[in-house]
Amino acid sequence: GNPRTMVTTATGLILLFVLQAASLSEEEVKVCNPEDKNVAGCKLEPSDVSPYASYIHESPKINARERPMSAKFVNLLTDKVQMYWDNGTPGGKFQGGIAYGEITHGTYTTHTFFFKSKATGKEVGRFTMSEDDPLYILHGNDPEILNSEKYKKYEKEREFLIKYKEEHGQPWLSISGRGPPILHIWDAGYVGQSHTIESEYGQWDGENYAKSYTGELKVVAMQPKVLLIENLISPAECEHVIKLGEPRVKQSIIGVVGEAYADETRTSKTGWINPSESEQLQHMFNRFADVLHMEKDQLKPFNNAEPLQVVHYGTNQHYYNHFDFFYSGNGSHKYRFSTLLLYLNNATSPAAGGGTGFPKAFGGKGLKVRPPAGSAVLFYSMMEDGNCDEYSEHTGLHVLEGEKWIANLWIWDPKR
Repeated sequence: GNPRTMVTTATGLILLFVLQAASLSEEEVKVCNPEDKNVAGCKLEPSDVSPYASYIHESPKINARERPMSAKFVNLLTDKVQMYWDNGTPGGKFQGGIAYGEITHGTYTTHTFFFKSKATGKEVGRFTMSEDDPLYILHGNDPEILNSEKYKKYEKEREFLIKYKEEHGQPWLSISGRGPPILHIWDAGYVGQSHTIESEYGQWDGENYAKSYTGELKVVAMQPKVLLIENLISPAECEHVIKLGEPRVKQSIIGVVGEAYADETRTSKTGWINPSESEQLQHMFNRFADVLHMEKDQLKPFNNAEPLQVVHYGTNQHYYNHFDFFYSGNGSHKYRFSTLLLYLNNATSPAAGGGTGFPKAFGGKGLKVRPPAGSAVLFYSMMEDGNCDEYSEHTGLHVLEGEKWIANLWIWDPKR
């Protein structure tokens, strides 16, 4: 059949993927009973923690030929280039544009990408992905570029990338030299671990605010770090967000700023809301800050947070595998750090689909979550050492019945 596609971020560059999970080894932990869930090292199933979390597959999905990998592409040419996947069709599949600088992306071994100058249309580079080489440089065989300090810097970085993967078992995806994050990461030492959240910003019932809020943030996966909190926002607050977002949602797009476009990999509709637009929304953002263990001012848009993105999926709509993190360019060390994903409506039935999937979790068994309205999933795109986490690849699973409303709150480190 036709290959499915993978998108790197909600606003990032698209790369084509087969929708499959990685062949990844599971951590060795002891098996125990659900009542022992607060014991470190205890192996619990996601469904032991929440009825709304489960494996995607009963056994790991493995493909020996096309193995998941991540690669860094560097454009040292003066021309902006356009990237294509060689999918066997004339002209290939357009992937977006790359200006001078670098991008990092997940892909699969054996996939080939080629690059054309945007100005002339001439092909300037072609690479077939290999796990043995994580770095691909566009230099046009220009002697000046090949002898430049910039090129030598990247060749030195290639050595670091190979060594990092050998030592850590996954690739380095952040910009070279990116240090540890400054923001808080909740401990996810074992499935079933729980953190109590207390906030003075209680839920709104449509008329009044409760005096306080208490919730439990529960670990449902360790790699990537995925935590679930039920009843974070009230039914009235869910309705309020949908009411604000519904007039604004329009066809979702992918791609870098200035070259974003609609694509079959993301068929939902999206819109944006600033928390300052309503008292209720600002009140919710203050509660979210307590969930994220952040200061309230940090959640102001363009400090450490983006405005709230409201997303609507109709029946048969989806968002294929993608990362939320992406490189912001110009040597910046700023990246999307975490995602607080809010569920705003209930599924019509257990067979309605529309969950959120993490295909690389649990050694390739994957994790899927579809909690009820008012719940949220928190997952981290960045690890403690500052590397972006390739295990954070996720997907908006097909909605099989009814519709799905969610909202994304994206957090940046060290700032937006």
